[in-house]
Amino acid sequence: MKTIQYIKIMLFVVITINCNAQTSVVDLLDDDGSAITNTYYKDVNNLLNPFEGTYLYTNGNTSFKIILVKVVQQYNGRYYEDLLIGEYKYIENGVLKVNTLPELSTVYNNQRVHNIDGNSIIYNNDRAWKCPLCATGEKRLETSIRDASTDRYALLFMRKVMVGSQEALSIKISQVTMTSYQVGTTPPPAFSLPFGEYTLIKQ
Repeated sequence: MKTIQYIKIMLFVVITINCNAQTSVVDLLDDDGSAITNTYYKDVNNLLNPFEGTYLYTNGNTSFKIILVKVVQQYNGRYYEDLLIGEYKYIENGVLKVNTLPELSTVYNNQRVHNIDGNSIIYNNDRAWKCPLCATGEKRLETSIRDASTDRYALLFMRKVMVGSQEALSIKISQVTMTSYQVGTTPPPAFSLPFGEYTLIKQ
């Protein structure tokens, strides 16, 4: 009887150790890009939360609408992570260029399939988007955005700001992925989303 109890206790200890060993937690701020198997890259300080919401840029007949949502402990087949995902609708000069907003409700096995995804926290001295107006230690976000009409990607940087008394999102879309094609063939379509810096008002 004592032997059975001992075995049960030992099994419990081994399983507990195993579980702890299998999933270690790393703060997103400490993520060095090593992507360790079975690690949980956690938004410990809820730095992604302020970016959630619906944002809209308008200029005449041109508009760019983004909806961002935080997903927690999503598994991508290798490790777990807290992640900001999103979709968008872009109208240029009154013409709908692309609308992926209906895809926001789709739950993929890997949520990074969404057309906006990311969780890289950056500071004001990040050379990809320097921010002389940022407060010391202010944290911004680097994500990626996919042009669903051309299947080309770019970096999407985000900074929370205020426009008067309204919450807003300052963004920069840059560094579109290069595509190659053979001489004499039709070149791939150009990136169709708005390139550069924009301010979107929170709705």
